[in-house]
Amino acid sequence: MLKRNGLSLPLVTLIVLGGMACEKKVSPEALAAQEATKSADDRVARLEQQLADLKVGKHAPKEADKDTLDQVARNEQKAVERQLQAAKKRAEAKKREAEQLAAAPAPKAAAKAVVVDVLAGTPIEVRLDQDLATDKQQAGDTWTGTLASPVLVGGVTVWPAGTVVHGVVSQSAPLGRLANGKGGLAIRLTEIGANDVDTDTHLVVGDKRGERNAKIIGGGAALGALIGILTDKNNKNDHALGGAAIGAAAGTAAAAASADTVVRMKVANPVTFTLSAPERVTLR
Repeated sequence: MLKRNGLSLPLVTLIVLGGMACEKKVSPEALAAQEATKSADDRVARLEQQLADLKVGKHAPKEADKDTLDQVARNEQKAVERQLQAAKKRAEAKKREAEQLAAAPAPKAAAKAVVVDVLAGTPIEVRLDQDLATDKQQAGDTWTGTLASPVLVGGVTVWPAGTVVHGVVSQSAPLGRLANGKGGLAIRLTEIGANDVDTDTHLVVGDKRGERNAKIIGGGAALGALIGILTDKNNKNDHALGGAAIGAAAGTAAAAASADTVVRMKVANPVTFTLSAPERVTLR
């Protein structure tokens, strides 16, 4: 196990599938595709459970005002519905790929498949393709961008800089929309290249005085944390996160106090997400 800056990093795993391929007459690519299909199906199941929890109000804080809770929960539901729709399509595509590879004859020469485990907590720096704003984007809308820096594991590049990424808007409320006068714009990263991912939520929040700041919320459905920040009831700032806050995002000084009711995320300011669940990536 390697260590960098005091953090443990997984070693790149070289899985020699030649023997298995020979025994079962299945190519290493087919075996990797089968594993990818299972991972995609597991993600669909998690999102379905997440959506079901939102619909019944699970994890919703009891002390939150009803109007804010209803609006934030509705927005989260729209975002998860969009994620689920995309995840199902991706799972179907991976299933078809796995079936096609399984039906193809195995190559005579055994090959090595390089499988990399990317740990939860790995930072992912993203540059947006366009500015996002509460007067243009709504919850459930998708956004695109590129990796501002490569993601490395054990010295191996898993996702190079410039890789296309996709995400979803999970909250969009201009200042004054919520009961206490606050507003917020929140996004999640959902895809990196050909891989679905689970990440935390990046939230830019403003109050009725026009002040802006950014917070990172752990987990894909941190409804209680979102409510806590947007209502700020019986707590102060990060206390609502229950330890899930990672810190203020870089570049938020550009979002200075303003009388404007629109909450924005600028292309000029890269957004850093972190993986909320480990991802296994097969390098081809």
